Amino acid sequence: MNKSDYLKLIEFNVDFWKQHQNAAGAIIDQYEQKERQYSTPAFALASALVVVELKRDDLLDPSTRAMTFATAALANKTTADNHADFYIPMLIHARRLLKDRVSSETLAAWDAQFRSLVPENVYRSHTGGGNWNLVNVSGECLRRKDGLVAPDQLDAQMQYIEKCLASQQIDFTRFGMYQDPNSPLAYDAFPRLWLEDALADGAYDGELRESIAQWLRVGSLSSLLLISPSGEWACGGRSAHHQWNEAETALICEIEASHWKNAGREDVAGAMKRAAHLALQSMYRWRRPSGELWIVKNFTDPKDRFGYEGYSYHSQYNNLPMAMLTMAYLRADDSIAEKPMPSESGAYVFDLRDIFHKVVACSGGTYVEIDTGADPGYNATGIQRIHKSGVALSPLSDSCASHRHYGPPIKDAAGVAMAPGIQWQLAPAKPQAATTQSDQQQWYSLADFNLAALEGRARPYGSSIVLGADLRIMEQTDDRVSFVIRYALDGDGARSVEEQYAVSREGVEYAARLPGRDKLPGTRFVVPVLVNDGSRATNVTLDNDRLSITRVGGTLTCELLAPSNISFKLDGPRVPCHNGWMQAAVAELPAGTREVRAKISLAADDSGMR
Repeated sequence: MNKSDYLKLIEFNVDFWKQHQNAAGAIIDQYEQKERQYSTPAFALASALVVVELKRDDLLDPSTRAMTFATAALANKTTADNHADFYIPMLIHARRLLKDRVSSETLAAWDAQFRSLVPENVYRSHTGGGNWNLVNVSGECLRRKDGLVAPDQLDAQMQYIEKCLASQQIDFTRFGMYQDPNSPLAYDAFPRLWLEDALADGAYDGELRESIAQWLRVGSLSSLLLISPSGEWACGGRSAHHQWNEAETALICEIEASHWKNAGREDVAGAMKRAAHLALQSMYRWRRPSGELWIVKNFTDPKDRFGYEGYSYHSQYNNLPMAMLTMAYLRADDSIAEKPMPSESGAYVFDLRDIFHKVVACSGGTYVEIDTGADPGYNATGIQRIHKSGVALSPLSDSCASHRHYGPPIKDAAGVAMAPGIQWQLAPAKPQAATTQSDQQQWYSLADFNLAALEGRARPYGSSIVLGADLRIMEQTDDRVSFVIRYALDGDGARSVEEQYAVSREGVEYAARLPGRDKLPGTRFVVPVLVNDGSRATNVTLDNDRLSITRVGGTLTCELLAPSNISFKLDGPRVPCHNGWMQAAVAELPAGTREVRAKISLAADDSGMR
């Protein structure tokens, strides 16, 4: 792949959305029947690149009208859904591409509007906290560099930039990652990409430049460890599984590829280039026949908003990733040769339990992501995904959330916590006392226990929480890593749970244990099965102690190793996840069983790739 591959996907998208532009220049969401958030400035930027690089003169008018409409909205405080903070970096980039192709009168009108901006009066987030603020600060740096700040505002605008950046550093973590509220991984990378762009542009040379640059360098290495070998950004929390997650990855990695090349590290530079290309390749898998993308990684009709957040719209989350890919194209250096990424060729355990409550492990091209204390609005504690180099789409790429915050509404579909693992029943506290049938049938699992606090509230989803997750790495060689995570739980059904992993080219050897000597009325092993990808059923085969799931792109096989002579069966309701519908495959364990061992492997299945 090379830079031209960005252009192809961007052009497909632009040609779709030009059909949904009104006479004034705004992009109208066909399902919402209105302009949403930052669709219009994102379209202005993406279409401007196609005009310049592909000589698409037919798109000059749509691009110019979008730019004119969005710039006026920013200056007049009429931005769609009051999302002004996101406009400024995209509009400055669009202006650079269009300035030599529009009339002097049009350019002068844009520039007058840019010079009228006062950050504290325009943006919603102007106190130096949260990802929105870093978007507008990065755009303000670009505006300043391009001479679009009024002379009498130069000092105040610089003070604004410095004040916000100084305040933001409290959320810069030691791994070069950003801590947004509740630590979603999508919003680690999101603010970083805008800062990466501003510094790569040379648009910020203030007091904090060196410390921010160093933080971004460290963050780039963390990014390499988090990106799966299929090109997907690590999931977990708010806005996961949206296509812009991979677009932001591409931009960060293109910029960092150049940084590491200039530092004389062609190996790291090449891995960054590879990561950018794999992220772009991942996005291509989700292009709809009409040219735009499924904005969330499932094939459901967009009108159903399946897997969408409340703020997810088909228009803004198609155009935003195209704007990010435009910036990636502008920063890309095709002279950098691809080198293998860590998750393709390395062997490591990345311990992110602090703040992000994740563990990521890779070896032999097999990748495992584990959430050690999930936000139950989005995930279940336990294994989130298993990916493998060369496998386009894994059937195990998400978990099911008990208090799901994304669509469809829970009233329309069950909210059940589900991740691979052992389930248990508890003996009655007083054996001599009569118990109801429902008491005897209550099952518990690690998936039911979640973060202890969210948004400053202790136990917001009930009493069942993860008190702690201890990690012990047992083996790290060139071709194998193994480790144990032991959980301390509190609340209904709480007990110690231990999970052991060995990751290699052959797959994942997994064991789940329930330490102790207490009596357990029943135990069973559960694997969430993706039974539908949003538009079609997967191929699920249950063969006694062997389970296989084939979706377009990959086949996952889970084989029970111990105990023996037990069988899987599908049980319980179909439950939504970001990727479609899941149902539990359950294997009842013999009485007294406290440990189960299984092997999970992945193989490519590209026969029906769209």
